[in-house]
Amino acid sequence: MAYTINWERNGAYICYQDRVTFAEFMGAVLEIHADINYITTKYVIHDMLAASELDFSGLDMTAMVAHELGARFTNPGVRPAVVSSDPNMEASTRAFSDLTRLEVGFFSTVAQARAWVTAAPAQ
Repeated sequence: MAYTINWERNGAYICYQDRVTFAEFMGAVLEIHADINYITTKYVIHDMLAASELDFSGLDMTAMVAHELGARFTNPGVRPAVVSSDPNMEASTRAFSDLTRLEVGFFSTVAQARAWVTAAPAQ
């Protein structure tokens, strides 16, 4: 498994390691969405800084959008944040945010992501 999920008081922190494929990323997302804690989750931080390679060649943006929009019926207020230095991950995050019209943060440090997820959402 290329990731670990840590449930925190108000959210979830996912740390990805080694080579991460799109299927593994979606596995983490689906695991979060299926957890009993998701209904009260305020944020999900996807920390990809320790990933040696991000292989999103099998990227299926339609599947990702469908799962996220469906999960929003359960918890419309969750704030997802992605932490990475990979420009391709930033482009994918921005494209996802544009398609879903959901606010998704993209940051270069976990501290920046934590500050954003705990701040009041933009109105």
